Amino acid sequence: MKIARSTRAGCIACMVTAFLLSTVAIGHASTVLDTGATKNRLTPSAPFTAPPLKTLTDSEAETAIQSAKHLSKAFRHISNQLLPSVVAIENRLDNSQRPQQTVNGMPPRGGVGSGVIIDPSGWIMTNNHVVAGAGAIIVRLHDGREFMAEQVMTDPKTDIAIVRIPNAQNLNAAKIGNSNGAYVGDWVLALGQPFGLESTVTAGIISAKGRGIGLSDSENHIQTDAAINPGNSGGPMVNLDGEVIGINTAISSSSGGSDGVGFAVPINLANWVANQLIDHGSVQRAFLGVGIQPITQKLADYFKVPPKQGLLVTHVLPESPAADAGVRTGDILLKFAGARVSAPNEFQTFVERANVGQTYKLTINRNGTFQDLNCVPQPQPNRRGEDVGKRMNTSQSKRTSSGRLGIRVGDFDSTVAQKMGIDATAGVLILAIQPGGQAQRAGLVPGMILAEVNHNKIESLSQFNQLMGELNLDESLLFLTKSETGSRFVVIEN
Repeated sequence: MKIARSTRAGCIACMVTAFLLSTVAIGHASTVLDTGATKNRLTPSAPFTAPPLKTLTDSEAETAIQSAKHLSKAFRHISNQLLPSVVAIENRLDNSQRPQQTVNGMPPRGGVGSGVIIDPSGWIMTNNHVVAGAGAIIVRLHDGREFMAEQVMTDPKTDIAIVRIPNAQNLNAAKIGNSNGAYVGDWVLALGQPFGLESTVTAGIISAKGRGIGLSDSENHIQTDAAINPGNSGGPMVNLDGEVIGINTAISSSSGGSDGVGFAVPINLANWVANQLIDHGSVQRAFLGVGIQPITQKLADYFKVPPKQGLLVTHVLPESPAADAGVRTGDILLKFAGARVSAPNEFQTFVERANVGQTYKLTINRNGTFQDLNCVPQPQPNRRGEDVGKRMNTSQSKRTSSGRLGIRVGDFDSTVAQKMGIDATAGVLILAIQPGGQAQRAGLVPGMILAEVNHNKIESLSQFNQLMGELNLDESLLFLTKSETGSRFVVIEN
């Protein structure tokens, strides 16, 4: 389809060029070409003539062939080295758990995925979604031996799990690499059992790092164009040194198969999770107690800082490590423990893996002034805000409209906000948004709470009306919004 469209466009361009050239030939070109743009004219044949194909000498061709053969040998060596460490994992259901219907006359099976041996004592790393459920976990080694796992420990937040098989001898543990040393453009291999086809190897490059794809709570994925398909989950992604740098976990696909966009959990994160599970039986994470968001171009313009450099603090939990350190809403976080931060998932990974009780330096930008704060991460509490109640009935509340912004707001009850999982004690509730208005274009939606405008706290509906009367609505306005998903800043441009 692309070739056809390009060919069609090329033909039309040729026809237009032929017309213009014929016009020049009969002496009418001056009225077309004498427009001051003559100096930018291309040679007629330039846009349509391919450069001549360079013929390689025998020596150059041999060099190119040998380079390709060397890469092929590298792939072959890594595959032979790693395949004995790759296992098939079946989440096998018993008869009482199996659905009664059949597929093509065959009873349905449980889930099948992949894993990689990380310790010769029998520890195997895989994905949580491969082993989740009540089925028996059957591990099949590269040499055909099968074992039932006796220990299964999982971490849904990262989609990492480890299983242990008993009394297994002569296991080939894979070499663990350093995912921080993997870079975009590096060659990688993905190994596993796609569609149940055991011992499959595919090759590609690292397409991106630090991806968050919304499948788990803690994400910092490596993206690759190496083919990853259903069944590859839990298998290793390896570099050209034969080291595991990731655990294949997901694909972005419109067909259900590989579309060239696959994702892996970085091995540094996966290995930390595995060690936590082995040592403690669960993953012990640290936290600071801040809400953050990336700095978009609009926010960068408002705060007069470069975009994508640092993170904007949208909320600070009371009596949290961040509050004790002096972090404030509106601060820009620049570094944690000396490491620059620019993405929320990156910062989350840094904090969660920090040592509880240890002091770390947090570098911030507050109103153009750089400061170093000392913060002491504490154990991460249970998930907050899970009790979401009914949305408040605003039929009896006072309300007002702001025509310039395209919103209608009203009073709200802070106790109802808490039931909704929104941490807010003051502000106004957005009741309606004008379609196509400035507020809607900025991302505001009904149900959000406006807590601040231009760093002025909104305590009541009357104060909101007063602020709207005092502020210059011809300039950009910075709102701090709160919702069930957290707090964030929104810029409304006028």
